[in-house]
Amino acid sequence: MRAAVFHGNGELRLEDRPEPGIEHADDVLIAIEACGICGSDLQVLNVPPGHPATPGTILGHEFVGRVQAIGEAVTSTRVGERVVVDPDPKCNACTSCRAGRPANCENIRALGVYRDGALAELVIAPAAAVYPISEDVSLEMAALVEPLACVVNGTNRAAARPGESVVVMGAGTIGCLFAAVFKASGAGPVIVIEPNAVRAAVARAVAADFALTPEEFAARRAEILPKGADIVVDAVGSVLGPAIEAAAMGGRIIVFGMNGAARPPIHQIEITEKGLSILGSYISNFTFPAAIRLVESGSLNLAPIVSAVLPLSEVLDGVARLRSGEATKVVITP
Repeated sequence: MRAAVFHGNGELRLEDRPEPGIEHADDVLIAIEACGICGSDLQVLNVPPGHPATPGTILGHEFVGRVQAIGEAVTSTRVGERVVVDPDPKCNACTSCRAGRPANCENIRALGVYRDGALAELVIAPAAAVYPISEDVSLEMAALVEPLACVVNGTNRAAARPGESVVVMGAGTIGCLFAAVFKASGAGPVIVIEPNAVRAAVARAVAADFALTPEEFAARRAEILPKGADIVVDAVGSVLGPAIEAAAMGGRIIVFGMNGAARPPIHQIEITEKGLSILGSYISNFTFPAAIRLVESGSLNLAPIVSAVLPLSEVLDGVARLRSGEATKVVITP
């Protein structure tokens, strides 16, 4: 089968790989319908990388597909069922899992990062990570379930209350999903900070009350948020300093973006003086069912997020579009 394989040092190659098959009793073989390219995939491909991955691994972890075969112990899904997958299978045995914190599982081997993912025709996933999804959901929206599940976990950690103000820094896929979920929860105003005009327009179309450049936000902050924001999201992974500055007294900051190379300066005394809560969050935490319900119900306007749907043969072009800021989300159809 054709697959997009990471070879280290920023190199992604399209090549032929053997088709995977059932090896373990809980294996589920899935034919890929669509797979999104994630911001963390771009970080894997940066030089130096902003996110680790195993060379030789097929990338891709935001996907929807159809079950082709199942292991002998699988009873939770059936051949032919349309499914989405949590690409971060939890062990349910480590200290974090047994304490009810599966997002902190110590034994995750993520699909598309440390073992083969879904930028290919077929992928193997453990049955416990597989969730059914309606046939009525478009492939583009189904491919957004995984990042949406991660964002729902982040919004849960923020404990947003109706009427609270929100600043989201960055209007990539994650920033736009945060804006949509916060808006649906009754928060407002929801302000997205984004220097790229194309992505700012997507944020407005999805949910944002304001989508401003950093310069525009600085000029209008006293008018729009004289007391600061109740909730601030760093959806970039390198803007904790500005997030602290934008937060109100007693505010909560969700640090979500992933960039292992970032070392942002921060004015630490503001954390103390303002009594801020800084919360790290980046994967799902019992939130796949909620994300699936949100997508199936159509209650969020997520369609503007998907900029392009491309065949696997054009995956490198999709990566280039995302890096240039021309696209917000690119979905690949193997």
